[in-house]
Amino acid sequence: MPGTAATVGLRERHKHQRRERILEAIRELLRARPNETPTVERIAEVADVSPATVFNLVGPREQQWAALYDALLRELDARLAITADEDPRKHARRLVGEAAQLFIADAAVFRHIVNNSGRSGSLVQENPIPLLRAALRRGQETGMLRPDLHIDALAGHIAMACGGALRQWASERISAAAFRERVRFAVDVVFAASASDDHAAALHAPLERASRRRAR
Repeated sequence: MPGTAATVGLRERHKHQRRERILEAIRELLRARPNETPTVERIAEVADVSPATVFNLVGPREQQWAALYDALLRELDARLAITADEDPRKHARRLVGEAAQLFIADAAVFRHIVNNSGRSGSLVQENPIPLLRAALRRGQETGMLRPDLHIDALAGHIAMACGGALRQWASERISAAAFRERVRFAVDVVFAASASDDHAAALHAPLERASRRRAR
């Protein structure tokens, strides 16, 4: 029935709007007091909903962190899409660089999540981004990478290195610039190690340049 469908659609939109208000309230509270985990009562007050609504639409603390991270991934997916003529290594570097920048842009929020979540720095490791797999697969299709290698394993190596860099940045052991550099370097290492014979020289060149820079 049209009326019933319209009512359900309106109800779902209102639910989505309340959920977004809750997530934004968590962000606001973390930005204001990065060292304090917001209580459900405080989140509800800022979002103008009841504490029960916070639990029903988002959940307890770990689910709140997961929801914020999922929102980051959706933003990343919206920003990046590999095209048929794009260099796979450059795309993978751009992908991890953009991901790092999204963390950096909301540092108070994501430092708190990484440092206080039970999932900690495994946020990236548990979610090898589909676009990263697509870039690696494209590398195989174009002959840049050897065809016998396992795409998920390659993505896992990059994700693990990115997760380590994320933890170091979150604990303020490395700078934002070093965070960006390390995640891109992880891509360079995997592409160089996986290079086909025809592309080995080109894919090893970035590592050689990085080595020369460090030696200065």
